[in-house]
Amino acid sequence: DLEVYDQNTGNWVQKNNAFYVNYTAPVAQINSISPSSGEQGQTLSVYISGNVSTNFGYFSATTSGLPYTGFRFSQWSGSNMFYGVPHECYTTNIYGNISIPNGQNIGWYNLEVWDQNTSSWLMLNNAFEVQAVSGCTDSLAYNYNPTAAVDDGSCLYPQLDSITPNSGIQGQTLSVTISGTDMFLF
Repeated sequence: DLEVYDQNTGNWVQKNNAFYVNYTAPVAQINSISPSSGEQGQTLSVYISGNVSTNFGYFSATTSGLPYTGFRFSQWSGSNMFYGVPHECYTTNIYGNISIPNGQNIGWYNLEVWDQNTSSWLMLNNAFEVQAVSGCTDSLAYNYNPTAAVDDGSCLYPQLDSITPNSGIQGQTLSVTISGTDMFLF
């Protein structure tokens, strides 16, 4: 209803059903995950946020969270999955851990979180990227990483700076000092 005060008559004038408020409740959704990527074999602490219509439940590490909520990652319409373990949940936020399996396929994954209001899985498409392990792929470098699939340019090699003394007579026995960087393997 709408009421307007008429100053000429000193009365309120009313019009029934004059105004309608069109309200649509927001749909529950996942907003983000941070971090949004990790390497095969890596364990990460993650933060997941939802909008005001989500209800991920409420619990802390001192209560059992698994019956209340959960989250998982999937590729290709629900296959090729791995799971997260929540340790704190505050209605629209989840704090948890994920362990990305060593052999997990690289690429983008959908994030799915159980919503208690809808009793269903909410999905955020292409929310998390599993990346190949990066590191030194040169087996001659002393920091070689045999699990690395992507060379990140971090390979380190010993560098010889000087030898003192740097000359001698044939047959002479010398005590020499060798200096350099990253020489601990010698």
